[in-house]
Amino acid sequence: MKNKGFTLIELLGVIVILSLLLLVIVPSVTSSIQKGQDEADKDTQDSIVLAARNWLSDNKATVNNASSYTVTVSTLQSGGYLPKDIKLPSKGCSLNNASVTITATETANNTKYNYKYNAPNDCK
Repeated sequence: MKNKGFTLIELLGVIVILSLLLLVIVPSVTSSIQKGQDEADKDTQDSIVLAARNWLSDNKATVNNASSYTVTVSTLQSGGYLPKDIKLPSKGCSLNNASVTITATETANNTKYNYKYNAPNDCK
């Protein structure tokens, strides 16, 4: 009578090989997921800043005499520059309380605008 099956040593060998593969694969997959979430968060923040730039091009008179002006995401949403409910991809928290500070720097015949994204306190 022949015994068909695996020995304990063979099963342990397979378990060790699978464990080693997991030790190599899991950290790289985890870091790839984190990197993707970080990039998605940065892209969302960049979209908000771009919306503020577009808002400024339509509303320069509002900012004209101020050296610094803060535009809120709710203002950008009501003006149609951003969707109504924008969220941070990695955490899922709402960015409706975020804002962008626009700082104007006057030079000879030119005005340069700097944009700083301000995250809401509950989404940092």
